[in-house]
Amino acid sequence: MASWSQIVICNHEAAYDKENDVWLATIPETLFGQDDTLMVNGNKQVFHHICADSIYTIDKARIQFTFLPVITLKGTFGYDYQEATVAISDPEATKDTTYTANIKWRGGTTNAENKHKRNYKIKFNNDVQLFGMRTDNNWMLDAGQPDVFRMRNRIAMDLWNDMARKPYYADEKPNARNGVSGRMVELYVNNEYMGIYNLSEFMDRKQMKLKKVDELTGQIHGCMYKGINWDHTQMFYEIPEYDNTKETLYGFEVEYPELNDCDTTEWAPLVKAINFAAVHDEKGFMMHANDYFDLTVMIDYSIFNSIVNAIDNSGKNMFWAVYDKTVSQRLTPAPWDLDATFGQRWGGTLVGGEVDITSPAYMTDVDVMAFFYLYKTNLDGFNDQINTRYRELHQPGGVLSTDSIIGRFTYYYNLIKKSGAARRETQKWSGDSDVWGEVIDFDKEYDYICNWVTEHMRIIDETTFPLYYTKEFFEQSTINHPTSNKRHGALYNLKGQRIDNSKDIKPGIYIKNGRKFVVH
Repeated sequence: MASWSQIVICNHEAAYDKENDVWLATIPETLFGQDDTLMVNGNKQVFHHICADSIYTIDKARIQFTFLPVITLKGTFGYDYQEATVAISDPEATKDTTYTANIKWRGGTTNAENKHKRNYKIKFNNDVQLFGMRTDNNWMLDAGQPDVFRMRNRIAMDLWNDMARKPYYADEKPNARNGVSGRMVELYVNNEYMGIYNLSEFMDRKQMKLKKVDELTGQIHGCMYKGINWDHTQMFYEIPEYDNTKETLYGFEVEYPELNDCDTTEWAPLVKAINFAAVHDEKGFMMHANDYFDLTVMIDYSIFNSIVNAIDNSGKNMFWAVYDKTVSQRLTPAPWDLDATFGQRWGGTLVGGEVDITSPAYMTDVDVMAFFYLYKTNLDGFNDQINTRYRELHQPGGVLSTDSIIGRFTYYYNLIKKSGAARRETQKWSGDSDVWGEVIDFDKEYDYICNWVTEHMRIIDETTFPLYYTKEFFEQSTINHPTSNKRHGALYNLKGQRIDNSKDIKPGIYIKNGRKFVVH
């Protein structure tokens, strides 16, 4: 039992973990590795060789140290918003800050009834700026739930932020961003240690600087959509109709304008772009693709998707944004939810089935028909532009050099090891059903990722972009009934699921004998 009801060290209130009867205090990293005198509840206390691996006992209270920010949520949490408090201890700040907010669980498959390490969506009562990021009231605590390294989403997004070029409207809106910033923190919920979290901005209208709805006339300008399910419409197959009074459309949900803000939303720019990609001849596609798509960003997205092997980010977990539909209906893509990258499956296991899509030898491209036809037609030298852009980014010291990518993982690995967060995370969540019973071993996983990146980049260097949709691929006839095709072997969808019933085959892209096929 805790002997103290509160412990304040260096003006920061320590967080209490009832399960292990231990307090966690955050202090500046510069204090680690040395002896120092710290103020504990107003009294001086000497700590010898401050480090994350030791437990210090003061009047029966057991204390550990971290240099990561610590966030504490107190309240009742579930699928609906509930009022709660958010206390933030930043070791570099002079004191803690506490806010009132509305908070709920968030996520798709990560938000099922049997999940344990939850994601949280936070709506502060007022806009706040956290850790030098944007000023806003909407924030997310990302648990990295299916990822045994917990930080792939943050690292992959950091990589995207550093390599992606600005949207086509950047001259008018230079602060537009098609990626989000984040900060690794340790989270407590009602005196329970919940582990390592990525405190993140949201991808939304504000982030991409889309033009707002006209408050006087109700005219819709900016639009934003997100792929939320695996559905053939997300691969940009024809959509026959839509309803602007609905928040979802097949595998998409509208992000802006939302129906709780307006009487209607606007699906037309997305539907027009999908139908353009689905029903056209190649000549027509080449003439008008630039009217529908932000090709510069799509080049970068194609490279990024292949480098990180984003097996869950083609159609699903993609945003599509329109700056101002009254001026241009061009769609700009942006990534989201990048846990299933760098050799990690969304199902929590490192190895695949008969088709191992986590292998560093697996070559993936963006399986969306708009990209597919850009690859096929090589519009304005699209494929050549991809290769030129990749070589520019991959040069020694470049953002996509092998050493640079591994360096990102090394930085975060050292961060959680030295702070003690890796040990606490392992103790809390290793073997949990959220990771399908797998052991969380950060040392082993770091070695796995470094080897995966090294081998993956070596293989990429031996080919050209696009990695999968080669000339030979396009010379093959597409198939209408893959289960009756003369080729032998099982048929899989892009989720790695075996398709045994021809009734389950919809227009889309499938894998057979290790190769992709298009079903029209």
